[in-house]
Amino acid sequence: MDDDVFDALAKFIEQSDFVCLGARAALRKKSIVHHHYPELGAEESVLAHHRDLLTFLETFEPSARSFTSFVATFEGPLHLTEQEYEDRVWRHLQTMHDEDSRNYKWSDRYDSDPASADFAFSVGSHPFFVVGLHNGASRPSRRFEKPALVFNSHIQFNALGIKFFKLRGKIRARERSFHGSANPSFTTYREEARHYGGRFTEPEWKCPFSPNGE
Repeated sequence: MDDDVFDALAKFIEQSDFVCLGARAALRKKSIVHHHYPELGAEESVLAHHRDLLTFLETFEPSARSFTSFVATFEGPLHLTEQEYEDRVWRHLQTMHDEDSRNYKWSDRYDSDPASADFAFSVGSHPFFVVGLHNGASRPSRRFEKPALVFNSHIQFNALGIKFFKLRGKIRARERSFHGSANPSFTTYREEARHYGGRFTEPEWKCPFSPNGE
């Protein structure tokens, strides 16, 4: 099952109109770490996902020369609306944080307040940018057949330096070319947490996540 899902993920990334060049580079260099779990938001899946992320961090070395992503895919639930998927994402991340905070402090490089423009999700004291994928997404590059969460290291982004901004510019140009516009969430909002679920959130949206001990 894991191999079948990864093969589907690889085909998704290899599509000519897939815009994320970082994911394409990671696939080409075989630096995508993939694990498949039963259900997004279910405690069993969250705890296994958390353990695998901590194992991933044991050998992770951010570099400006390569791009590495941890991709978690889930067998279900399928056919969620964007709002339902977003709710599942934050349930999953809240449960993961509750477990993580037993032994690790929040990354000292980023804010734990999801309303902050300096927020990043922390696992094992390492800051991540999380990208959600599911088959009900309105943006084509977020529309994968299985629910998925892609964990990209902010430390890796920082290691890329000016290359990161060039990469972001190329991605937005590809979005305009293939899909008519850049993702409006990124051009409208600075708060990172708004982008995780992939839905264009309302101005009054409040992230359903509460950091522990803050």
